[in-house]
Amino acid sequence: MTQTELPLYPKFSSIYNKIMQLAIAIFIIIVLMNLWVYSYGENKRALKQHFRYVSEQNLAQLTSGVKFLWNNNREQIQPYFDEMAQQHWIKDISLYDTTGQLLIATEHQASVKELYGLALYKQDKSELFTPFVSELRVDGKLLGYLRLTVENKVLTHSIAQAADEHYDLLRLMMILAGVVGFLLTRGLNRFSRQGFRLRHESLHRKK
Repeated sequence: MTQTELPLYPKFSSIYNKIMQLAIAIFIIIVLMNLWVYSYGENKRALKQHFRYVSEQNLAQLTSGVKFLWNNNREQIQPYFDEMAQQHWIKDISLYDTTGQLLIATEHQASVKELYGLALYKQDKSELFTPFVSELRVDGKLLGYLRLTVENKVLTHSIAQAADEHYDLLRLMMILAGVVGFLLTRGLNRFSRQGFRLRHESLHRKK
């Protein structure tokens, strides 16, 4: 009875260990994927916040400059717009009066209707450009509105590229970790089978 029951235990133990290893591996993969998705989403959210913050800060600086020139030298507003628009991530700058009539604008200026494809024969470009609007007030009096149109991908290109490279490296590390884990499992499993075989043969020899 003892000789017939001994080989059954290692078989059941081996199957149980393989199932446990597979379950643990699947659990770890799920956890890693959830962490990767969460980290990727957080990075996208931070990138949007950075985009909005930089755009609003530049719009505030632009508004302050226009207020100063409005009181001192209005003829310099157009050159000031042209100089600010030299930044590669700025599409155009526009100044409107209180009724929405365009007063001053940089080259290649596009209306909001054109950006959103509401004008005749114009495509929707809202994914490429984002307008930011600020009131222009001097001594509490509303003089008009200032609009800064930003090219989305140009402003965040360097940061987004660095983030993509980071996640590419992270994916590669996850794949390499899986390969190393597989090789270690195969190697340790081979050693365990060899050790059991030696113990089994020594038991038979003693008997």
